[in-house]
Amino acid sequence: MANTPTRPPNRRSDRRAPSRGRHVARRSEVQRTRTHLGIAADAVRESHPEVWETLEALRKPFGHRMLLEDRNAPRVSAGAQNVTLMVPEHVRQALQEAALDAAESDDAKAPQILGAVLSAKIPQVLSGELAIREIPRDPRGTSTAKVGLNVPVDSQVMEELRDQLPDLGERLGFQYKASIMKVALRLLLDEYGMDYEPAPNRDLAQLQLHVPPRLAAAIREKLTEADTDLRSLVEEGYAKVLAGTWQPYKIPKAAQGSEYERDRMPVRVDRGLVESVRAKCPELKQSLGHRVTPPSIAIDYLINEFGLEDLADAEYGAGQ
Repeated sequence: MANTPTRPPNRRSDRRAPSRGRHVARRSEVQRTRTHLGIAADAVRESHPEVWETLEALRKPFGHRMLLEDRNAPRVSAGAQNVTLMVPEHVRQALQEAALDAAESDDAKAPQILGAVLSAKIPQVLSGELAIREIPRDPRGTSTAKVGLNVPVDSQVMEELRDQLPDLGERLGFQYKASIMKVALRLLLDEYGMDYEPAPNRDLAQLQLHVPPRLAAAIREKLTEADTDLRSLVEEGYAKVLAGTWQPYKIPKAAQGSEYERDRMPVRVDRGLVESVRAKCPELKQSLGHRVTPPSIAIDYLINEFGLEDLADAEYGAGQ
């Protein structure tokens, strides 16, 4: 047909429009969004501090990643739900390491250990059996970056916590409203003898030594007699382990019924030493035939240095 339209030459009928790819915001758009988030954060700082913390985290570089699905988040078992706590990265690392150090197996997973702590402790807070302190706010003007700490907690426990949140802060003596993050984070910090620090001490790492009461008292007495401090001796032991001049023995498992009879002996140790010892622990386990951790190495070195082996055997119930 003479009037039938024809396609222009060199044009393919099946050609698709070129893909524009993922939209990348212009610098001005990014700045405007961050400004708006900052305005919103300032508006709710006093009335909703947990919302303020989230908005502050969102407006930081890469803060949008909080809104993406975390493919590394732990799988939550039936009857539990995932709780994400936004904390400084050094706090997340310290809690995860403390949980694994306290575990009896190398196969243990930090999220499940931390979740078990919260599932057991939150009901004690709600019943009034356990009182906790309020997590302090970050100093005004600071911009500590936050990361997610994923913890699976019993669903029924979480439902009860949410029901009591409106009045819980006043009952606990909080200055501001209680939130899931405040309660959960304080419980985890208390469990491992830590306190909340917005900014890390980059030179020192905090360890918590859980020691039977009489043995802990004897160690403190020996430290006073020797006119030395806990940090010096622990660092000395770590240096010897790394140099291969001393090997730790296995800390005996606690006697039946004494699992929770422990004193906490907090100690701040050179961060580089702790990281080096932690990296050497798998090698030590293979050569010694038993599991070791930075805290167990520290405890055994104190026992060895002060000649407290007999007391340690009695306190740990070795051979029972």
